[in-house]
Amino acid sequence: MNISQHFRLRISFTLVSPGLYRLIPMLLFVCCAFGVVAKKQNKNYPLAEIKVNYDYHHPFLQSDGEITERVFNYTLLANSNCSKYYNYNNEFLDSLDSTPQGRKLHNHLMTIGVDQYIKNGDDSAIPRRKGQLYVYKSLRDSVTTVYDTYGLGEQGYYNELFKEIEWVLTDSTKNILGYECVRADTDYHGRHWTAWFAPEIPLQDGPWKLCGLPGLILEASDYTGQYSFIATAIENCDQEMFPIYQPTRYDKMNRIDMLKAYVEYRKNASSISRALIMNTPDGSKIDMEAPKQQKQNFTKLDFLETDYH
Repeated sequence: MNISQHFRLRISFTLVSPGLYRLIPMLLFVCCAFGVVAKKQNKNYPLAEIKVNYDYHHPFLQSDGEITERVFNYTLLANSNCSKYYNYNNEFLDSLDSTPQGRKLHNHLMTIGVDQYIKNGDDSAIPRRKGQLYVYKSLRDSVTTVYDTYGLGEQGYYNELFKEIEWVLTDSTKNILGYECVRADTDYHGRHWTAWFAPEIPLQDGPWKLCGLPGLILEASDYTGQYSFIATAIENCDQEMFPIYQPTRYDKMNRIDMLKAYVEYRKNASSISRALIMNTPDGSKIDMEAPKQQKQNFTKLDFLETDYH
């Protein structure tokens, strides 16, 4: 039986940065003209049976040292054999950067966004990536492949087996998006996670790398409250699951080594950024204020996976 027959149709919306809405007519024209977001080389890729939108809540360290919460929108495309978890905005920008015509469009969009910011202080139209995470799961092979950044312009990937996540089911239930969900808990890569899955949707998948329960995971949060994934909409879907753009840009790595490299990058990110800005290509210098001191609550902040310690 098709997965889509197991759940009621929901309405979801394509998530695009608000400032880009005014540019949509031009984007559609260029995408049609150059085939930027069309089928990759006219190949056939796996078709999803469902599409789930999630809000990914996570902490963010501001330049003044304060920690605030950010919310990024991610999409899970899935069928009974495989799935793809990604941010639509990121994939759109990656698709542009994969072709000469797309890169020209990307640069044009950047110019428009910067001009708008200079004129009225509104930076919403500047093209930005919201993280660079892609997660592909092969349910047939029980293997997860993660693509992400680990430094300034440095990207890597690694494979992981589903069996690294061991769940403990409970009797607790709650309703999410109209589905009766059951609670399950696990200790995974340094954090304790509580997840809520829907047995009515018989798909052993979920947001990020979370999977392996007898039903689709619609909500998950870690015990500190720093991180959570919350489903906002579900719908039937036959969208193709494209592979990663420009895979040769990603270095094959060990998960822990990749985490450690990212931690070192984040520790030095401010100094790296300052060096790039203060030492311009023409040799001129740009004066900048001294970096602000990190606030006390910085010591409570850690990454999504903490077992790199």
